[in-house]
Amino acid sequence: MTWSRFLPAGAFVILVIFLGIGLTRDPSVLPTEMIDRDLPAFDLPELREDDVRLTREDIIGRTALVNVFGSWCVACLQEHPTFMALARDDTVRIVGVNWRDKQDDALTWLARHGDPYETVIFDKDSDLAIELGVTGAPETFIVDASGRIRYKYIGPITPSVWRETIRPVLDVLETEAPRQPARSDAPLSAAALEQPVLTDAALIAARTEAVSKTLRCVVCQNQSIFDSQAPLALDMKRLVEKRIVAGDSDEEVRAYLSFRYGDYVLMNPPFQLNTVLLWSAPLLLLLTGGVWFLVRPKPQHPPADAALSEDDRARIRAALTQTDGPS
Repeated sequence: MTWSRFLPAGAFVILVIFLGIGLTRDPSVLPTEMIDRDLPAFDLPELREDDVRLTREDIIGRTALVNVFGSWCVACLQEHPTFMALARDDTVRIVGVNWRDKQDDALTWLARHGDPYETVIFDKDSDLAIELGVTGAPETFIVDASGRIRYKYIGPITPSVWRETIRPVLDVLETEAPRQPARSDAPLSAAALEQPVLTDAALIAARTEAVSKTLRCVVCQNQSIFDSQAPLALDMKRLVEKRIVAGDSDEEVRAYLSFRYGDYVLMNPPFQLNTVLLWSAPLLLLLTGGVWFLVRPKPQHPPADAALSEDDRARIRAALTQTDGPS
């Protein structure tokens, strides 16, 4: 037995490992790009107080859970009792981001189910949600006292998630030395978006369409934001238009969204070696197996109709003589 006999089994094991790694990943969950980045700058109303505006400076200063929720979000009801318990015990500061909601609906929802939030940012047009790279609700960010995002959890925070995942992160943050708050690294300030640079409506529409076709909808994931009718895709398309009006180049708009969602948001992401290996490895293994099958040493068997040699005939006669005896 030669080592080449083990090649098919080895190739099969490697192929199973690659497929197993792929199956353990949830295709609906995008990589988190905002970890260890500063909470983006924003200027949005407080849900419960129409005349109050909230900014990044109102959030930083103490560690907080920043929770994205909506009255339309079924899964938010699953985690809400956990937040209510944390608020009753004054365990951690909780800041709400009410996303893509109607103010009356959100207030009614909080009145019915309880209000665990110290403050609630009203983000009806996804301005902050896109800055944070949100793809759905609920999502919860752990923001340290300096305003840096340290962790992101996608999905409902149940009591077990709190004990096993969120609480340990907060415990680690409590042991860290304080860090000086940093300036936001947003490419354009909110004020800049209110000062139009480009005014040609036809050119704005054409560029918005062209750029939107190069950006992936992070909700449906198989369409561009130009083709998708998902609410977040419509908000992203509107943001593309805003940034074009504000003077961003097409590449700057794409870079802005890549900063928050990663290269996956691009319909044609840049070349990456790990991606090539992931896609090409199974094919290479199959090709290797095919080549081995074609060139492997073949066992040598005599032709079926080959004539017997005299030695063979003598051995056969001797065997017959030994087996034939007097009955």
